[in-house]
Amino acid sequence: MPTEGGRVRDALVPAVQRLPELLYRGPNERDRPLTAASSGAPRVCGHDREPFEDGEIAWGADVIHPADRETAWLDVQRAVDAGEEYDVTYRIVTANDETRWVRDRGEGLDDGTLSGYVEDVTRLKEREERLATELDETFERVSDAFFALDDEWRFTYVNERAATVLDRDAEELLGAGVRAAFENGDAFRRQYERAMATQEPVTFTAHYEPLDAHFEVSAYPSETGLSVYFRDVSERVERERRLECHEAIVETVWDGVYAVDGDDRFTLVNDAYCDLLGVEREDVLGRPAVDVVGDGITSEARRFTEEMRANEREEATISFAIERDGETRQVEVRFGPFTDGGRVGVLRDVTERRDRRRQLRRQRERLRGLVELYDVASDVSNAVVEQTTRPDIEERVVEELTDGPYAAAWIGRTAGTDVTCVASVGSSVAPEPDDAFVRTAVREGRVVTTESAGDGVSRANARSDGGDGASAGAVPISYEGGTYGVLVVCAERRDAFREAERTVLNRLGRTVGHAFAALDRRAALVSDHVVQVEYRSREPASFSMESDAGRFRFERTVATGEDEYVHYVRVYGVDRADALAAFADASTYESTRVVEEGDEGGVLIETRSADAPITSVVTSHGGRLRSVSLGSDGARLTAEFPQGVDLRTATESIRDELPDAELVAQRSVVREGDIEAPRADAVGRLTDRQRAAFEAAYYGGYFEWPRDSTAEELANAMDVSAPTFHQHLRAAERKLLGEFAE
Repeated sequence: MPTEGGRVRDALVPAVQRLPELLYRGPNERDRPLTAASSGAPRVCGHDREPFEDGEIAWGADVIHPADRETAWLDVQRAVDAGEEYDVTYRIVTANDETRWVRDRGEGLDDGTLSGYVEDVTRLKEREERLATELDETFERVSDAFFALDDEWRFTYVNERAATVLDRDAEELLGAGVRAAFENGDAFRRQYERAMATQEPVTFTAHYEPLDAHFEVSAYPSETGLSVYFRDVSERVERERRLECHEAIVETVWDGVYAVDGDDRFTLVNDAYCDLLGVEREDVLGRPAVDVVGDGITSEARRFTEEMRANEREEATISFAIERDGETRQVEVRFGPFTDGGRVGVLRDVTERRDRRRQLRRQRERLRGLVELYDVASDVSNAVVEQTTRPDIEERVVEELTDGPYAAAWIGRTAGTDVTCVASVGSSVAPEPDDAFVRTAVREGRVVTTESAGDGVSRANARSDGGDGASAGAVPISYEGGTYGVLVVCAERRDAFREAERTVLNRLGRTVGHAFAALDRRAALVSDHVVQVEYRSREPASFSMESDAGRFRFERTVATGEDEYVHYVRVYGVDRADALAAFADASTYESTRVVEEGDEGGVLIETRSADAPITSVVTSHGGRLRSVSLGSDGARLTAEFPQGVDLRTATESIRDELPDAELVAQRSVVREGDIEAPRADAVGRLTDRQRAAFEAAYYGGYFEWPRDSTAEELANAMDVSAPTFHQHLRAAERKLLGEFAE
């Protein structure tokens, strides 16, 4: 009676026999003999089951393809030795000598046999190979480099592009570890490991030092490995780096930089451009240029650009004005064409540059005018020496000045602050004698111009404005504190009288004043008759002396230079100490010393001062102050003037210094011991320094014996060195004595 197990086995046998696979069992030997085979054997290998079971043929020795026998055997043994099921795919040769692919799966049993089944997978293998071929072709057609890694970081596929980029052989890379393939590729490996760990794709760009190249990489992970696409983007990275550098440069330059496309729409502007025009970047980019800078500028720029494209011009510059922060700014744009039909340009604020150019142009004009004025001043100085009368000098001066830098010039003589024009040349727009700024120049003894009329003079009162671009200056003609008149010049430039020009004109005024003074002195010397006048003042405050300190007689005042005077004063009624104390108490005087002390002649004092107003006033009218006496009853002044002097004007000038001065005597006298004309000429030929040295020596007792003063003392009084004093004195002696010796 059959058992339950036998019934089940008998029931399964028909089902097993109908399976397409070959079920087998056999000893675990290299030739793989089969002791049992199913009826699927013919369907798999073309051999019936009986030859296997009878031992006529062996699976390993007769059916497995000779090229795969060893590999198949080793793969089966590795699994059996590990106590695992084996699953091996290999080729077989059928009874009809046809090569087919089979899949052999089974296990090793405890009794030393192998039990499993073999199925025909030829179609599946062919399909797999066809898909692999198509995949290879696809990967090879991909422009990006591609490789695949398994879960042990070994290369399983490398396309041709990847091998070329990596400069490696594809066959050499297959099966190799990625760490060995990518030397110094830590940045890449970290990204691959992150992708595998997170199972998330990663995309990055990194520099690969061995190849000195930048790669853009996309890595896609799976449970079995990693697929990596990469491309060499070194040129793009370098281009982007240069672009960033250019953008940084564009943003850091102080000038405005812009670019427009072929449709005249802005594609680039830097911050400086926006700041210059007072616009926001986002409001400019993409907008038509005509909306930002106007149609006129845009049309002109477009026309110039086309001319440059046609090689009709090399460069283009457009200047225009803009309003910014409530002020008008001058800007300049230089531009050129782009290859894409647009243009690029640089916008610059040239306001300060133009101002500097105008300033330099004005400075050059002033310099030319100043050089010309120096030349004219030198010519005038030489010319006045040659003239023998005051009218001749006046005519020559105005002629020289109008031949030079000035459009008009005139000279006026003064009586107090009244001015009378006596010589003129040039335009009728020159200032009138009664103009306020002319009076100011006379009153204050300084150069006054229409530009500086604000210094106490209303510009509206200066009618000498002369219209746009004209200016005028009034120059006092003075010498040693005396004013002989005023020189007025008119220029066709508004800024013709800056400090340097005023300095030259001031010196010119003193030169002419010196010439007038020399003429007056010569006239006084050669004249037989002089007008002798005497004034009295009860409050001689200008002398700074106390009337009860003694009686003072100013015997001589010597002008040693500009604002420098040496006085020789005889003091009566006091001793030496009191005489010195009288001058020490007066702040006006300094460097006081006793020159001579007589028993009855009083004490002769030498003292210095920076001002001698009475002396200057008398000298300015061609006169000579003979003596000044100070006592308890006030001051008495004696002066001599040449015949023909305007005594009324001279008296008014003296009263400017001594308001209570009273003219108590006036007489025409014949001077005793008249100087002959040649001798007078000799005195007139003395320079100011020579005359000052001679008079200081004479009144200081240098020619007495024993000498009342040494040369060193006189030199100190004149504030010069002793050798210089000797030089001036010897020259004066030679000129004066020469008239008697020759």
